[in-house]
Amino acid sequence: MTLINTLRPFFKYVSLVVLVGAVFSYAMFQGGFVSWFLFYSVATVLLSTILVALFPFQVKQVERNVSKSSLQAGDDLTVTIVIHKNRFQPFFYVRIQDTVPQRIGSADSAALFFFSFQQKIELTYTVEAAKRGIHSFGPVILVFGDLFGLFERRMVLAHQTDLLVYPRIHRLHAVPASGRPRQQEGTSSRQAIEEDRSLAGVRQYVPGDRLTSIDWKQSARSASLMTKEFESFQGEGIMIAFDPYRNAASAEQFEQTVEFTASLVAEFCKKYQSIELAVRSLEWTSISLSERTVSQGLRLLAQVSSLDKPIEPVHRLFSEWKGMHVYLVCVELNQALLVACRTIQAQQAEVSLCMKGLGNSDRRLIDECKAMGVSVLLFEDE
Repeated sequence: MTLINTLRPFFKYVSLVVLVGAVFSYAMFQGGFVSWFLFYSVATVLLSTILVALFPFQVKQVERNVSKSSLQAGDDLTVTIVIHKNRFQPFFYVRIQDTVPQRIGSADSAALFFFSFQQKIELTYTVEAAKRGIHSFGPVILVFGDLFGLFERRMVLAHQTDLLVYPRIHRLHAVPASGRPRQQEGTSSRQAIEEDRSLAGVRQYVPGDRLTSIDWKQSARSASLMTKEFESFQGEGIMIAFDPYRNAASAEQFEQTVEFTASLVAEFCKKYQSIELAVRSLEWTSISLSERTVSQGLRLLAQVSSLDKPIEPVHRLFSEWKGMHVYLVCVELNQALLVACRTIQAQQAEVSLCMKGLGNSDRRLIDECKAMGVSVLLFEDE
C-alpha cells in the first residue's frame, strides 16, 4: 500500500504525457482544424496549470469573524472566514478549511472555491449547540490544486480566536429558606441588611452604587454625591461551593449541575449585595461576587471539569467559611462529601447540600445528611 502511494504521483505524470502524446499523434495523422484545435487546447491548459502551480499564492490578510464574542451553552455560533488576496491572483481552485476546537461541537468548516477575480473569499459556517468552555480556533488551512490533480500546495495561515461559552442560565424556583434570619432568602432586603450594619464611613459615589446607600447630608456639604460604607458582620455571608466529583453520574448530569450552579450564582447575586463562590479543581478557587461581577463567577464555572477524586474531608479553606451559610453543590453524593460537611459544620456554618437530581444510590446518604442536620435541596427549572 505504501509503494502504491509513493508511485501514485509518477503515474499521474505518465498519464499526462500519454494524453498529450495521444492528442499530438491524432492531430498529426488526422490533420484538419478540429484535431489541431484539440491539441493546442490541451497544451494551453497544461501550460496554464504549470504556470499557476509555480506562481506563489499571496494572502494579504485573513479574518475570522464570530457572531458572538461570548454565548451560553447550547447557542448556535456563526463563523465567517475572510481571505484577502490580490485581484488578479491566479488559481484553479482552493479549499479553505478552518480549525474548529473539538470540544465546542460539530461544524462543516470547509468549502471549495474555483477561479475568481474577487479580492475577498468568504467561508461561512455554523457551529450548532456550542458546548461550555473556553475554546480557541486555530489556523486557517488553504489547499490549492490544478485541474489534473498534479500539483497540490498547502498553506497554513496562523490565526487564533478565543471564544468563551458560559454555562446556560436557567430560571430557578425559590430557594427554600434555611439558616439564620440574616441568611434566609426573601426575609431581608439589601436595604435592611445595610441599615442593620454599623456605618464605617462615606466615600465618593461610583456609577453602579445603589441610590439607597447615598448619604444625602454629606452630599449636600461636599456638593458631590457621597455613598455610605457599612461594616460587614463576620460569617454572615453566603457561600456557594461546587464539588465537580463525578463517578457514576453521566457527562450530561455533570453539565446540568454546572448550569444549575451558574443559575444559583446568578440568582443569589440578584438577592444579595455580595456572595462567595468556591470551585474545586486541583485546588479550591474562591472569589467574591456581586451583581456587577457575576460574569467572573460564570467564567470560572465555564472552565470547570469533572474530577475523579472525592472532596477532601479537611481543607484549610473550610475555616474561612466560619458562620456562613454554605450551599454545597454536588453532582452526586458520596461518603467523603458527608465527612466534609461535618468539618464545615464544625466551623459553626449552616450547610445545605444542593443537587440537580437524585440517584438511587443517594437516598441512603440523604438519611445520614438529615441526621447530621444538613439539609438536602433538590432543584428543578421553571
